[in-house]
Amino acid sequence: MSFSFCKDFGKDKVIFVTKEDHATPSTIELPAPEPAEGVITKDGSINWSCPCLGGMATGPCGVDFREAFSCFQYSTADPKGSDCFEAFTKMRDCFQQYPTVYNKANGGVDDDDDDPLADALPAETSTGVPAKEEAQPGDGGASAKELPTQNSSAVEKAQ
Repeated sequence: MSFSFCKDFGKDKVIFVTKEDHATPSTIELPAPEPAEGVITKDGSINWSCPCLGGMATGPCGVDFREAFSCFQYSTADPKGSDCFEAFTKMRDCFQQYPTVYNKANGGVDDDDDDPLADALPAETSTGVPAKEEAQPGDGGASAKELPTQNSSAVEKAQ
């Protein structure tokens, strides 16, 4: 006669079962899955382990990011977050110290641009060249749409 039993191996517990144990369907009912939480939980706190933060809450600038994000989230100023300028400046300064970690737009390679937030600006602001400007005589026939739009040094190199 065979029977089921458990055996402990340090931190692991091994359960040996028989064919008879598997012949009967399980009577265990799992609870309904809860919807995945976002960055803000139901109670209003910040979920720092949310994958939507992309790991920004950890790493060399994690503390500065958490301070700036918390300041903005709990800000009561009008407009919201206007009282968080110092925290965001500190975070930006930290990001600039670690361009290979936080400059994902360029594959972790730092270019001539010192501001990692420049990609958030419209093309005409970051390059100095309006996006709809047409080619000028003598520029080789390249329109502004064909030129790189990352920063002004890239436009100068292309011309």
